[in-house]
Amino acid sequence: MKPIALVTPWFGNDLKGGAEQQAWQLATRLARRGHQIEVLTTCCHSFHDDWSVNHLKSGLSQEEGLKIRRFKVDCRDRASFDGVNALILSLPSSALKPGVSPISLKNAAIFCSENINSSDLLNYLKQYQDQYQAFLFLPYLYGLILNGLEIVASRAFLQPCLHDEAYAYLPQIANIFHLAKGLLFISEGEAQLARKLYGPGIISKSLVTGAGIEACVSNNTEIIQIKDFQIQQERFILCLGRRDSTKNTDILVKAYINFKQKHPNSNLKLVLAGPGNPSFIASVPDLIDLGLVAEREKEALLANCLALFQPSQNESYSRVIMEAWFYKKPAVAHRKCLATAMAVESAKGGWLADTESEWTELFAKIDQIEKETLTEYGANGQIYANQNAVWDNIIQRYEAVFGLSKQSAPVTTKSKLGKLQEIHQLLPNLAYGDAISNHALAIRNYLRDWGYKSDIFVRYVDERVAHEVTVFQSKYINRQAGLIYHHSIGSELTDYAIAHPGVKCLIYHNITPSEFFLPYRPEFAKILEKGRNELKQLAQYFPISVGDSAYNAAELAASGFHEPGVLPIATNPNKWDMSADAQLMQQLQDGKANLLFVGRLAPNKRQDQLLEAFAHYLTMDQEARLILVGFGEINDPYYSHLINTIEKFNLTNFVMLPGQVNDAQLLAFYRTAHLFWSMSEHEGFCVPLVEAMWFDVPIVAYKSTAIPETLGEAGLMFKSKDDLVQVAALAKLLIYDKSLISKVIYAQRRRREKFLTTAVFEKLDSVILRMEE
Repeated sequence: MKPIALVTPWFGNDLKGGAEQQAWQLATRLARRGHQIEVLTTCCHSFHDDWSVNHLKSGLSQEEGLKIRRFKVDCRDRASFDGVNALILSLPSSALKPGVSPISLKNAAIFCSENINSSDLLNYLKQYQDQYQAFLFLPYLYGLILNGLEIVASRAFLQPCLHDEAYAYLPQIANIFHLAKGLLFISEGEAQLARKLYGPGIISKSLVTGAGIEACVSNNTEIIQIKDFQIQQERFILCLGRRDSTKNTDILVKAYINFKQKHPNSNLKLVLAGPGNPSFIASVPDLIDLGLVAEREKEALLANCLALFQPSQNESYSRVIMEAWFYKKPAVAHRKCLATAMAVESAKGGWLADTESEWTELFAKIDQIEKETLTEYGANGQIYANQNAVWDNIIQRYEAVFGLSKQSAPVTTKSKLGKLQEIHQLLPNLAYGDAISNHALAIRNYLRDWGYKSDIFVRYVDERVAHEVTVFQSKYINRQAGLIYHHSIGSELTDYAIAHPGVKCLIYHNITPSEFFLPYRPEFAKILEKGRNELKQLAQYFPISVGDSAYNAAELAASGFHEPGVLPIATNPNKWDMSADAQLMQQLQDGKANLLFVGRLAPNKRQDQLLEAFAHYLTMDQEARLILVGFGEINDPYYSHLINTIEKFNLTNFVMLPGQVNDAQLLAFYRTAHLFWSMSEHEGFCVPLVEAMWFDVPIVAYKSTAIPETLGEAGLMFKSKDDLVQVAALAKLLIYDKSLISKVIYAQRRRREKFLTTAVFEKLDSVILRMEE
């Protein structure tokens, strides 16, 4: 087996940073288990040294069972880099918007090019990449990573050690998240932050591997004093780690001062331990600043503190919290740091705080709390740490990712199920971005994976996907092949579908009732009615049939089809593994609430009623816009009706009609939406509802046709449109009620799994088996 390459800017056992420590421990532990691991790194000694100086010798060396290849670093314009870096560090959090570069593209390019880089290492990747099974890049924000990952992207895994900081918003950073084959996170909070910054397209390739720490808990009671501080005789809160403003140490100190002013008789002390230049000793009574402490001293502090406070907002993981939990000590984390807050909440191992006053209150709470309660929280944390921070458990996940585990199942090639050699599909047209077209393409790929010869035959094709299909006129389908016919509004292909002598299955995608179109396009209403009549005629020719939903299947049964099944349209988030339209991301993150509907501009979608309801919404919240994304013909009477409705309610400055958009634009609309709002009265499935779930966009919808079975409990539905003011109030509630939003999103994350390809194609398997009988 080929070796795994770990690519990192610095490497060594003497490096104490979180990412550097992770790299060393991961590489050496994998090597100890007998795996071939090579480290590709630079000759620069550490983060704190000059990045353009080669402190170490280049070439191949061995240490701790590892092959370490060091490459010379490039010369760099340090002044230019420092200028851009200072600009980045000066940006307030309010200036950071997902999908929008926080600095100019020119400055972003300087940050990457004048970062730590090694042309020698990049050339090595280009020349010898085939000698490695996989590459792990760690961490995320250095030039070596940004420029190296794309060279080997098809086999590249990124362990970002991501923080919610300005660097993470640079377009070059987003690019490597989208390019990487896999993303390995050390906490669920870090993974959630990545989804927030880069969208749901990364979900399917993300894995929370965790990060181990040394779980040895010392029972040594020998150390009773550090400097003049008597450890075992004092009641104290411990803050362990780098002491500076970026870690919010100053806020914690201010909170402690407030606590002492309110409770002057308390003997509770605050102990700071860790590296850093600021000193907090001089003017604060009972504040103990020990500076950098030895490992045994740290263990003694953990063993004797009442609780650990971790005020930092920028963490991808907190080793000190895990260490405290191994000592059964509760922890307090920053509420806005996803990595630490989610761990504390999941473990029930402590409390959360954000503002200075909240930290002050927690000093008071722990000062008064019963010892048994502290022990209970600490014991909960210990259980969590044993599950998520023990190296033996962690390393097994990495082995599975890289295919190193002995238990890993061998990769097998699928084989044909039975007598059929070919299963083709027939549908009236194939269009870029169309849900039915995407569904057909996914089915074709799945059939090919099983070994079938499988093509899509169409009458009309969008030129952007013409390479994916065979135009029907140019070739007839093998008479012995199986046929899947996609039926919606009816077409001239129906006669051929009926005449095909081989085994066949009909997939019904729903036909809108003609009465919706009669007031606007009576000629189209006739086509719809013809399609519904054809459906009844088709029943006798298709012994196998499925609908997109149980609602559609019921319509098939009513039309005479025998025991129709249900095959939902697969809706995967990986299609969004790309960058959104930057201009729209900037425009739509202006503080206004974005209310979104995606779907054709058609009478059954009832965008006219949505506009009227939105007019009522604006009386409650004027800082809002309604976005109606979907194809509409300017000469269509219904389109004219919508324009007139917008003018009637004076909504011109509050409504966007972008028309049919590309994927990058649609991605921007979904990513910035605060609510998906549907008034549609006829849906056979409604793919946009599921797409909204993948973006954690709360949904409010009219309860009609297939919407209840698609949505389930993952949104709010209303049964009546008699009071649109009440409907608008419901929409506002789902935008601003944080508790309600959390409940809806939790339900959405469970519901959307039912529409993944893996879940949907389990149903497709039963269809194929019936065709093979």
